[in-house]
Amino acid sequence: MVELVDTLVLEASAIVREGSSPFLGTIFWRYNMKQTTFENIYNKERFVLRGKPDKKFIDGVEFIKLLKEGSVREVFVRRDYLKKVNT
Repeated sequence: MVELVDTLVLEASAIVREGSSPFLGTIFWRYNMKQTTFENIYNKERFVLRGKPDKKFIDGVEFIKLLKEGSVREVFVRRDYLKKVNT
């Protein structure tokens, strides 16, 4: 799945260089951002953060939007359930 995303980014960057779509420029920018990996301390599930986190507070608890590793699905995860992983 990761190889597919890399291929899509390369295709998007080539199209952006030709000037056909500003939306594809956003896709290219998003996937070239700094990437941080987190792990759920309870079930060892891994998540990826690209760029700045999208934060949400629910009943005084902070949640951040992350991508599930190996997927394109974005989920909100409690910040206190996560630890940063060195990859």
